[in-house]
Amino acid sequence: MKNIQFLAIMILAGSLAWACSEDEFANVNPPRAEFNITPELPVEGQEVLLYADPIQESGQIVSWHWEFNDGTGATATKRNPYYTFPSAGEFDVVLTVTNVAGETYSISKTISVVAPPKEFIGELVWSITNGTAVSNINEGSNRPAIGDDGTIYYIEGNAAAQSSIVAVIDNGSSASIKWATVLGNQVSNAPSIGHDGNLYINTWAANRSIAKVDATNGEILWSGSVGTGVSNNTPAVDDEGNVYHGSRQQGVNGGAYSWTPDGEKRWEITGVGAFYAAPVISKDGATVYFLNTSEGRIWAVNTEDGTQKWDSPIGPGSGTHGSSLSMDESGTIYYTTNAHIVAVEDNGSTGAIKWAADITGAAQSGVVIGENGDLYSGSSGGLVCINPANGEVKWTYALQTLESVPAVDIEGNIYIGTADGKLAVVNPQGILAREFQLGTGAVNSPVITEDGTVYVEGRDETNIRLYKIAVEDSGPANSYWPMKGRNLKSTAKAN
Repeated sequence: MKNIQFLAIMILAGSLAWACSEDEFANVNPPRAEFNITPELPVEGQEVLLYADPIQESGQIVSWHWEFNDGTGATATKRNPYYTFPSAGEFDVVLTVTNVAGETYSISKTISVVAPPKEFIGELVWSITNGTAVSNINEGSNRPAIGDDGTIYYIEGNAAAQSSIVAVIDNGSSASIKWATVLGNQVSNAPSIGHDGNLYINTWAANRSIAKVDATNGEILWSGSVGTGVSNNTPAVDDEGNVYHGSRQQGVNGGAYSWTPDGEKRWEITGVGAFYAAPVISKDGATVYFLNTSEGRIWAVNTEDGTQKWDSPIGPGSGTHGSSLSMDESGTIYYTTNAHIVAVEDNGSTGAIKWAADITGAAQSGVVIGENGDLYSGSSGGLVCINPANGEVKWTYALQTLESVPAVDIEGNIYIGTADGKLAVVNPQGILAREFQLGTGAVNSPVITEDGTVYVEGRDETNIRLYKIAVEDSGPANSYWPMKGRNLKSTAKAN
C-alpha cells in the first residue's frame, strides 16, 4: 500500500514538474535574428566577419548555427564567426538560431564573393613644367584636357598675373612644351575643349572672366567679362559649341552665364549668389545644371534663354565650395557640399532630392561613376564608395585630398590625388593598390585616356608639374561619368 502511495506521489510530482516546465516556456517569444557581413563584397581567400543580432521581441537565443554552402560543407556555431570563402561565386549563407524552448528560425542571404583584383602594373614615365613659380597651391579642381591629336593642356595657376595655360606634346618616354600662354590673372579651374578643338578657360580677372584660346598656338581668340572673377568653374560645352559657367563672387555679378563660340554673351543670371562649381548639361542639351554654392542648391536652367526650368532650386541647403557636378545615364545629378553628397532628380518643372548622404567635407571633391554603377568621391575622411540607389557608404579609404575629383579605370581602380603629393590608386574593394609620389603639394584631378595613360597635375616646392603614368591593359571605366568633366575634353555634356 505504501509503495502504491509513493508511486502516486511521484507521478503527481512529475506531472506538476512538467506543468511547470510548460508554463516556464509558455511566454517565451520565438527566436528571430538577422546578420550582415564585412566587408560587404568579400574577395576570394579573404577572411570576413559574419555578425548576427537578435531582432526586436526575439526570444532568448541559446545557439547559433551557420551553413556557408560553398561546396566545402563548412559550418560554424559561434554567434559572430570569421570565415574565408575559398572561391569566387554567389553562396546562400544560412543562419539558424534556437531559443530556450527549442524553437528554431532560419535566415538566408546570398553572399557575392569576387575574384582577387588584377595586379596593378603602372609606372611614372615623365613629368614636365613650364617653370611658372607658384605662391599657393594649384587647386585640385584643375585637370588636364586632351585634344583629338593627343596634345595635353594643363594650368599652372594660382600665380596671380603669371598663371598660364600650357600645351604639352607626349613623345612617349619624354614630353615637350608646344606653347604656353600667360592668362593675366589667377586661374583656379580646368580648361575644356570645344568642338572646333580650341580651348575655354575661366580666370579670376573681372576683365577676362572667360577666354577662348587657339589650340594650335596659344593665341587668345577672345575674352569676355562678367564683372567678377571665376573659380572652380571648368566651362561646359553643348553640342552647338555654346559655353556655360558660373561666377566666383556673390553680389551684383554673382550668377551663371552662357556664351556663343564666337564670344557673344547669350544670357546671364546675376545677383543670386556665388557659383563655385563646374556645371553639367543634360543629355538632350535643353538644360544646364548649376550649383549655387551660396545656398547649396541645384539650379536647372533652360540653355536656350537662361530662364529657370524648376519652380525653385533643389538641395539640402548646406554650404559648399569647389564642387564638380556630374550625372548618370538616367539624368540624376550628383553634387557635393561641406556636409553631403546629394543625388537630385529632374522631374520636369520641379526637381527632387533622391537622397542626401551625410559625408563631412565632401565639397573637397566631386562624384564619378564606376563600371558597376557605384559612386566615388573624396571627402575630409577619405575616398568614399557610395551605393547609387540610396546613398549608403559601402566603404571608406582614409586619405586627405584637396579638391581632387577621382577617376575610375576599366578594372574598377579609383585614382585620386592627396594633399601630401601622392596619387593613390584604390581597388574596387577599398584596398590600396599603389601610390605614386608626385611632389610635395596637392595632387589634382586625374584623367585616364583610352590606352590607360593617366595624366595629372601636382606641385613641388615651387612649380606645378604635369605627370604621365602608364598603366598596363587599362583605360577609363565603361561608365557614364568615369572622370571629372566626363570625357577627355572635359565638356561636361551628357550623351
